[in-house]
Amino acid sequence: MVLAVGCAKDEGPIFIPSPVTEPGEPIDTAYFSSEVLPIFTQHCWNCHPTMGGLDLGVTEAYTNLVNVTTTGYVPQLRIVPGDAAASVLWHKVSGSPSYGLTMPPNGTTLNAEDLQTIHDWIEQGALNN
Repeated sequence: MVLAVGCAKDEGPIFIPSPVTEPGEPIDTAYFSSEVLPIFTQHCWNCHPTMGGLDLGVTEAYTNLVNVTTTGYVPQLRIVPGDAAASVLWHKVSGSPSYGLTMPPNGTTLNAEDLQTIHDWIEQGALNN
C-alpha cells in the first residue's frame, strides 16, 4: 500500500535547476541500453510499468520517454533530446520542484553519478544506443 501512495500524481511550482555540468565542460558519452536503462530498471520500474502511463520496462522505456508528451503536464515532453532543462523527466529525478515530487518518491534520490549519466544522455541527444 505504501508503494501505491508513493507513486501518486502531484503538482508543483515551476523551477529550472542549474545544469549538472558547466558550459564547455566535456561530457562523457552516455549509452541508453547499458547505462541509463539500468538506472530506470533499478529505481523506477517498481512504479512505472503502470503508473502515469509510463512503462520504464526494458522493452518499452525508450519509446515511452523520448519526444513523448507527459500525461500530467501537457504539452511538456518527458525527454527533449539535447535539452535536459526542457525535459520533465530530468526535473522529476533531479530534485526540481517544477513538476511536483522528486522521483523516486520513496525518500531516496538518485546518486550524483546516476544523475550525471541521465543528464549527459539527454544532452547528447537521448539516443537509443
